[in-house]
Amino acid sequence: MVAKNTGSELKFMSKGKGYFADLKVDMPFKKTFANENEKEPLIVMLNVFLAKKLAHPIVDVDIKNPYVAGQTMENRDSVFDIRCEDSQGNRFIVEVQIGKQAYFIKRVLFYACMAIADSGKKGDWDFNYPPVYTLSFLSFDLDFGNDDIVQHLSLSNDSYPEIRYNYINMVFVRLTRFNKSLDECESLEDKLLFSLCHAHNLKEKPEQFSEGVFDKIFDIAKISTFSLDERTYYEASMKNERDRYAALKCAREEGREEGEAHGIGIGRQEGRQELLTLLESGVSLSDAKQRFGL
Repeated sequence: MVAKNTGSELKFMSKGKGYFADLKVDMPFKKTFANENEKEPLIVMLNVFLAKKLAHPIVDVDIKNPYVAGQTMENRDSVFDIRCEDSQGNRFIVEVQIGKQAYFIKRVLFYACMAIADSGKKGDWDFNYPPVYTLSFLSFDLDFGNDDIVQHLSLSNDSYPEIRYNYINMVFVRLTRFNKSLDECESLEDKLLFSLCHAHNLKEKPEQFSEGVFDKIFDIAKISTFSLDERTYYEASMKNERDRYAALKCAREEGREEGEAHGIGIGRQEGRQELLTLLESGVSLSDAKQRFGL
């Protein structure tokens, strides 16, 4: 049985003891949930975590090109982890985020607005665009003022909060708050969360996960089925995460020690703090070193 996660951050320290890829890493996440040949994992995930937002269950999705161009040369382009659309025209953006970002909610809202702008039509148009849903899985904690793992944000009337508008719907899943053991996982949501958090520590699919969708999730995530290019890319991604985590931990410890030394070596401390900020924002260790000329 996998031990409960009690740390403030999920640790990316798997050393190959499991047979499955870490589903919190971009490549295996996309391979598993943005698979044109096997859409059930994505459909189940959307229905489970967006249940409170959806008027009707999703029965099929069309996986779109994740690239969305900016509206002008001055606007930035965006590449989402997963971008899809259901048969009703509703649009969905799904992503997994490892590095902590100070303005992550604003970033997600910005991406949702890009999806809305991308649905605009030339000529006569009444702005009746389809609803946009974002689903973000976070490997860091954000303060929402409560302890719920799944957070739902939407537009509402300030004077009458019960009146809501479904134009933009944002759902955030704080993976760091999930601490159930394998035996405690009963609902489909629990099992999906456990798979996302701990698949890379397992040597076989848990027997309790009897739903057919988990056969597909664990089959796709099996490292032995990866192509050579996929295996190489995945191992490089994992190495980068281990390096980032180690550097982040070292910068924190050294910053704490220097703080206790009553400000001695402030210049170095400020440099380490800048490095820490870069690493927390998701910048790789090698790119951060280049910025410092190291």
